[in-house]
Amino acid sequence: HGCMKAVEAPFSTLVQALGNKQANSKDINVQESACLSILLYGGIVLASEMSEPERIPHFLTPSLPYLSGLMTFYAEDLTICEGLLKLFRDYAEQYIAMMTRQQCIDLFTASASLLKHYSEHHCRNRVVRKRSSAEAVEEEFEEEQKYNDVMCAIQLLIHLGTKDFTLLCNTASGASHGVETSQITDVIFFGLQQILPLMSQGLLQFPTLCQHYFSLVGFMVETYPEKLCALPFDLFNSLLDSLLFGMSHSDPLVSKSSLQGLASLAKEHLKTHALSTHLSTKPDIFENCTYRILQEVVFQPIIWDRLEPAGMALLPMAAIDVHKFIGLVNAIAAQLGSEDKQRRLHGAFEKLIKPEMLSKVSAEGREGRVVRVQFKNDFDVFVRDVQSFLILK
Repeated sequence: HGCMKAVEAPFSTLVQALGNKQANSKDINVQESACLSILLYGGIVLASEMSEPERIPHFLTPSLPYLSGLMTFYAEDLTICEGLLKLFRDYAEQYIAMMTRQQCIDLFTASASLLKHYSEHHCRNRVVRKRSSAEAVEEEFEEEQKYNDVMCAIQLLIHLGTKDFTLLCNTASGASHGVETSQITDVIFFGLQQILPLMSQGLLQFPTLCQHYFSLVGFMVETYPEKLCALPFDLFNSLLDSLLFGMSHSDPLVSKSSLQGLASLAKEHLKTHALSTHLSTKPDIFENCTYRILQEVVFQPIIWDRLEPAGMALLPMAAIDVHKFIGLVNAIAAQLGSEDKQRRLHGAFEKLIKPEMLSKVSAEGREGRVVRVQFKNDFDVFVRDVQSFLILK
């Protein structure tokens, strides 16, 4: 307890001095004091193995708005921003399971403010350098470290979206109302919207960043597909491009998240026509997705570690417009040259795509489960058949 007080006292003095303008935020000594305070709070957060660790949320909660408030003075300082993001990420990761309802609400409020200030200064107009394929592993690692702030922001968003955190924040008590789930998802989507342009510019080339990005996107697309469908077209297009990139990724977890994301978007459109506005801007969204799933995943040797999610993505794509799907199959078959291969490909698709099955793709309950299980089995047979005579290079 004495150690915690020793950290809190100088930080309170610093905050008071900055607030009263008795200290100049640009003074090097003041900046070093801010950095030191963040590091010391970070050290306390990492002491989760101590006895009675619930003391740490009790100690840290009153300081959260003031820590987040440092962004008022240091929003343009990436070192301080990254330190704060790391602190909040580690705190959420270590202590959400033991926080009280009010502690969760205070963490959410402070995190929302932190992410808003961070994104305004470090996501917009940021240039991402394209990595050369000739770079050594050490150079790749060093380059990825330059974007550690983005990694921390993504991880913090993931923790804020966990079910336990959302439920605790959403619980009302006699003293106050809880935080609505929609408020939490709004903050997560705000953060995702800021990060999306960066990811499309080239951050997906970094393995660790890529994994965490798809963990966040996979969760959000599966849980809140309607919100992603409602993104402005440019952002939706960036999201779609990243999912199409990820589906053929060498990491099976990335590819699975990407294919599940594509499936969720297609199923949401089947149910609610959620993408009608975007389709008026780009009518071939689903034809392009279907074509690329077939060409880049299904007809490739990589299919075997992502067989089920690939099938579950293809099913709703075919159900959206079966006539366009058939036209797409005809176009692919025409590229094969060999009449025997064309005939075999058409025959394989005829066995796979059954009209009565497509009409029940969006069904709920047992009927929907039966359709998915049947298609899963049929798709396995289809892939084995097609792979026996057709491997696109």
